[in-house]
Amino acid sequence: MSRPYDKARDFDNQCRIWKEVGWFIEGDRGKKAMSCYHEASETLVEDVHGEMEVGASRCPAIFWHQGTPLSAVVVVGVYAGRVGRQQGHALKLTAESVAQAANEGACVASLGIFDQGYYDRVGFGNGSYIRRMTIDPKSLQVEPLQRAPHRLGPDDYKEMHAARLQRRPAHGRVDVLPPGITGIECLEAEGGFGLGFRDADGVLTHHVWLASYGKDEFGPYGVEWMVWNTRSQFMELMAALRSLGDQVRGIRISDPPEVQVQQLLSRPFRVSDRSRGSEFESRNSSWAYQQHRICDLPRCVEAFSLPGTPVQFNLRLDDPIEAVLPSDAPWTGCGGDWVITLGEKSWAEPGHDKSLPIMETGVGTFTRLWLGVTAVSGLAITDEIEAPAQLIDRLDALVRLPRPLTDWDY
Repeated sequence: MSRPYDKARDFDNQCRIWKEVGWFIEGDRGKKAMSCYHEASETLVEDVHGEMEVGASRCPAIFWHQGTPLSAVVVVGVYAGRVGRQQGHALKLTAESVAQAANEGACVASLGIFDQGYYDRVGFGNGSYIRRMTIDPKSLQVEPLQRAPHRLGPDDYKEMHAARLQRRPAHGRVDVLPPGITGIECLEAEGGFGLGFRDADGVLTHHVWLASYGKDEFGPYGVEWMVWNTRSQFMELMAALRSLGDQVRGIRISDPPEVQVQQLLSRPFRVSDRSRGSEFESRNSSWAYQQHRICDLPRCVEAFSLPGTPVQFNLRLDDPIEAVLPSDAPWTGCGGDWVITLGEKSWAEPGHDKSLPIMETGVGTFTRLWLGVTAVSGLAITDEIEAPAQLIDRLDALVRLPRPLTDWDY
């Protein structure tokens, strides 16, 4: 049976588990990271042989859908020691963590995955591809720096976190609310350092946090996150990265929402050909390693604002989390029959209207539709959707959203 984490009872066991899964950071840096972790998250644990062996931790968050902020939960860690695996504990704790947050008002749940398929069993569906590329910073075609950035370190995490929560809005953006989360991320980034800029009042307005990964002076380094609001701020951060190019040969960076970094590079294919096979190979990768699920269907559907001819249909929604949760859980998912109206004003009501077409699908797939991860017709090919072709065509024409990106790694 699960129970809340008890630091006095469980701390040593949690450290052991994190060592077994390869997450533990040795030394003072690790102790600080664990302290931040406990301050920022709520954890459920499962005992095996009388001691903690499995844990699931969650944080409150905000999930932005077309400019509408929705209360959310991010499951920031699910971990099992070597004698607690393959017994269903981790999935059960994940489901219970989502259910507790949903019962407290979370409309959406989100998490990072170790591989595809596991969290699908409690209703999660893939988010967008996150594109990352390694670039030679000297190939950035931006104006040189006009002022020196300020140096930032792990002790500045609260200031950086406040700036992260004020960064440029985007569809699908996630804000993980506790400041300790940024503190953990600073400490996890081996050789981490920040470069930032302040306004006339000394407020940190835009910055970049990088990790050196223990590499020598040539890198490659990795951009862990970037915070900016305006084009000029973004370009100043790019100029700061370019300034490192006198020494650093490679920087790994993700495309920010609505931005293609390749557009700023000089002769990217030539650089890629010349660096192929080296430690600084200029290459692009694209993976969907974050998943999301709707917890409050009416509230999430209300966030839709879609110009065009409204579409109404019956939704028969399957939510597999119900089978994992205890029968007496106060929240058991959002499966069942719903009447959905999508348009400039959208809503979902329990029930069934015999005059409307029917879509049958799972909550993970409907979450992907809600986010606009791909066209509905694409979901009908790769995911499990049963719906008339005419309904799918009408939804394709109506649901046209920007590519959703959380702009926050977890």
